[in-house]
Amino acid sequence: MGNPPTREAFKNSMARFLKRKPESLDENALLLELVQESFLLVEMIIELQEQFPIRLSQEDLRAVRTVGDLLRMLIAKTV
Repeated sequence: MGNPPTREAFKNSMARFLKRKPESLDENALLLELVQESFLLVEMIIELQEQFPIRLSQEDLRAVRTVGDLLRMLIAKTV
């Protein structure tokens, strides 16, 4: 079993999906401002689940509003 993914690995993957530089992803930024169409946000979550050993439910995502919220959730849900 390898090392669990780091916050930086999640952030880099999110940046690739969003076609941005990782340093441009401010952790206080609202996800719906970065991903203006909700289906793209769902697509990004699915891609993250395919890349990393994580499983998120809709319930998990209800409190996620910012990039930082999502990063904390991804780290917490790493299996």
